[in-house]
Amino acid sequence: MFQGSFCINGGFMSTLEYASTDKQIEKLKKRNLIIRNENSAQRVLTVYGYSNVIKSYRDPYVITKDNQKFFRSDVTFEQVFSLYTLDKNLRIAVMASMLDLEEYIKETAADVIAQSFGTNQDQYLQFRNYQNKRKSKYRFTLTGILEKLRDTLETDKEPIYHYQTKYGIVPPWILFKSVYFSTIVNFIDQLKAPQKNMMIKKLYPSSLSLSDTDKVKLMMDTLFIALEYRNTAAHGGRIYNYQCNRELNFPGNEQFTKGFSLLLHLLNLINYQAPFQYLNRVLDRELNRHCSAFPQDITYLAKILDINITSHQIVWTSATSNKYHANQHCSGLKNAKQLDLEKARQLGFTPCKKCIH
Repeated sequence: MFQGSFCINGGFMSTLEYASTDKQIEKLKKRNLIIRNENSAQRVLTVYGYSNVIKSYRDPYVITKDNQKFFRSDVTFEQVFSLYTLDKNLRIAVMASMLDLEEYIKETAADVIAQSFGTNQDQYLQFRNYQNKRKSKYRFTLTGILEKLRDTLETDKEPIYHYQTKYGIVPPWILFKSVYFSTIVNFIDQLKAPQKNMMIKKLYPSSLSLSDTDKVKLMMDTLFIALEYRNTAAHGGRIYNYQCNRELNFPGNEQFTKGFSLLLHLLNLINYQAPFQYLNRVLDRELNRHCSAFPQDITYLAKILDINITSHQIVWTSATSNKYHANQHCSGLKNAKQLDLEKARQLGFTPCKKCIH
């Protein structure tokens, strides 16, 4: 009896057969991929999976011939895995920065709601306090959002339960902690003009040369795009070449693309800079790591990310030594500090003979 998965292709049954890592490597070699260390490649495929690494990140490196994908003559397994690693680290960074942004936005929204309608849920959850914008999904209508918020009040989890039992009220900064970011973003979209204007005054510097109306558009674009990236990252989607669906509505948006640089640009406009700084730092680190090893990818990544890439070599130094290292753990290095190679040389550091060749 046949066991396994199958699919229907053009009216015919075609099996999706299991392949060991040995067979996967043989297939890759037949498709022209250079594999310098087969043992290392086997470990990568075992841990991360053929589909996650190869199928998801091969597109920049392949050509199609006779309905089959073949790798270009100079492409290595290590290069494809390095791109996978770059994107994985970006995905982790997006999740971390979006969680940071979410906390900031929830606190800002809660402050606006408390100032406007008080701290008692019977006051601030009244329907008349908000717009009733039409939404395609019920849970994001005003009725659906208020229903969700009221349902959340009934939980026996902390800290909501503590506030309910001790004070009889749950202020918005406590309630908002327990709801999804998507709920908060769509809740903010239902705010009336006075409350949205209060939000933008907290989020953006007064020096930003946009009218209040356009700042509101910018705020909503930013929140919905941040939510898109968060959801994509949470579900394991590719980040480095993701093109968001949200269309920008504020004036002057022609300067932005739909790529990763768009998210960075929008975050950089906000007063609270931590999410932008963290994402930008990880992107810079990963691009330099990958492009130092595979400089042939600079043009492709610069185009897909819509940024200028200037490759510079990173080394590691310590306060207890005058040597710089390629490996941050070389010779038991402790409290290593990351520096640009040229900066390290200017400061008088000399190369370590063990890890610098």
